[in-house]
Amino acid sequence: MSLARHKAYPDVDRLMGQMEEFDLLLHVVELEAYGMTVVPPEKLALAPGFVERLRDAIIAASEKRNNIELGNYKTATAMPNDANGSNWDLLEEDEVFVEAATNPICLTLVRWLLGQSAIFTGQTWIIKGQGVEGIPLHSDAHGLPPGSGSIAHMCNTSWICTDYTSAADGPTVFVPGSHRYGRATLPHEADLADTPYSFLPLIAEAGSLAVWNGATWHASERRTNPGFRVTLVQNYMRSYMRPQIDYSVCCPTDLMEKNSELERLAGKPLYPYADRRNPDPERIKPFIHAGTDPFA
Repeated sequence: MSLARHKAYPDVDRLMGQMEEFDLLLHVVELEAYGMTVVPPEKLALAPGFVERLRDAIIAASEKRNNIELGNYKTATAMPNDANGSNWDLLEEDEVFVEAATNPICLTLVRWLLGQSAIFTGQTWIIKGQGVEGIPLHSDAHGLPPGSGSIAHMCNTSWICTDYTSAADGPTVFVPGSHRYGRATLPHEADLADTPYSFLPLIAEAGSLAVWNGATWHASERRTNPGFRVTLVQNYMRSYMRPQIDYSVCCPTDLMEKNSELERLAGKPLYPYADRRNPDPERIKPFIHAGTDPFA
């Protein structure tokens, strides 16, 4: 019996159909149980050369914005200090960033975590060179107090643009199940060297997509291999959260006209009302609906 075929719960039925179509059921279970999952390239329906274009676009943006030269990403043994400067808001840099933000497999998992009304709130890169230290355990669900509920309020989707094969690559690490704790890490829990929590590394080949609940505790390890670890980090949030970048205002109209998913993800905020005397009922409707169901 397929419950989705009854079409009694549209917001979930659509997701169930997409999860079956894209073979994502295991990944949804991992998100629920562990708080994170990694989707391999063969499941992502990527255009030929996507990961190469994405990696090259990140490197080009870093070099252009920061007036630096990064060299060969495979063999470089030194990295300019400002390689990660000016690294937010990338949609206009290259069409590949729009492709990354609107990938249908990515959005299926985002909407499972955040509902159909999820909005795109930020896109940034991480370039990590040899000798660069890791960062301590933390949650991305900033500002949410303990006891803020069992649902995800935001999530992270990271495109892996270079292979993460071992700890020497300086990968992200996760505390499985920590999304259930409902709070950020405390000072005595954050240092990987002596944290009382078990953690596991993100091991994945280039072209993979890592997805995690924003409440999942994660960190990164020191990179010892030469070359760069290159990652595109994307944040999505529920419509009541405050985005890093307000795409409803700054996303170019021509980009949204070409991509209906991008227009949907830009998210028209409910407040403040655009017209204080006559609020648009069509604008209000999805926000009211999102207040009734975590999948809306």
